Amino acid sequence: MFNLFNRATLAIMQSIVIALILISGTYADSVPAPQQLMEDTSKKMIAAFQENTEAIRTDSKVADQLINDNLVPKINFPLMSRWVLGKNWKKASPEQQQKFIAEFQKLVVKFYSKALVQFLSQNNLTDDIITFTPFRGKLDGKYATIRSQVNPLNGAAPVKVNYDLYLSKKTGLWQVYDVSVEGISLVTTYRSSFKQIISQKGMDALLSELANKNSKLNNPEAKPQIAKKN
Repeated sequence: MFNLFNRATLAIMQSIVIALILISGTYADSVPAPQQLMEDTSKKMIAAFQENTEAIRTDSKVADQLINDNLVPKINFPLMSRWVLGKNWKKASPEQQQKFIAEFQKLVVKFYSKALVQFLSQNNLTDDIITFTPFRGKLDGKYATIRSQVNPLNGAAPVKVNYDLYLSKKTGLWQVYDVSVEGISLVTTYRSSFKQIISQKGMDALLSELANKNSKLNNPEAKPQIAKKN
């Protein structure tokens, strides 16, 4: 039920963390706010990951902590959760909604963390693994898309990764609420799977499956289950 990963989500698993923490220094001045947010975050993250590469290779909890400290605050998990559940969000009780946000956040963070550990087990971070395209449009609304291209180290075809951000009027902060790889959205991918579970078993069953999945992912030997492309 959670075997969600095709070529696009494989790229999410192995490239999304890298893409979030690495950004070209091409943009110097007058950078749009959402792109500046990612640039500032990346400067801190790349330094942290480079400094802790050996520690990450021996203890996955180091990667968990770095992601929780530096990336999680830049992601709007409540908004992402509402988008993922779709119509089922309003059908869920406030308690179920809060449990879903917590478990979904754990799931996403742990998948990303394990992807980072896998990547660093065989590679070192390089500054040219990703390039960002100039921002398109005007920032006169509350939504923005930052476009990038991940350049695999093995010389394979570049992978297009886009980040959708939302500007909260309440906090005044831009935060990521969805990521698309090769045109396939993380939110849409999870929504399809979760919708099926809810329709067949109900919301409590989904929460239970998420909790069980997170428990298994906390196993140091666990690895992301990635389906091979047919």
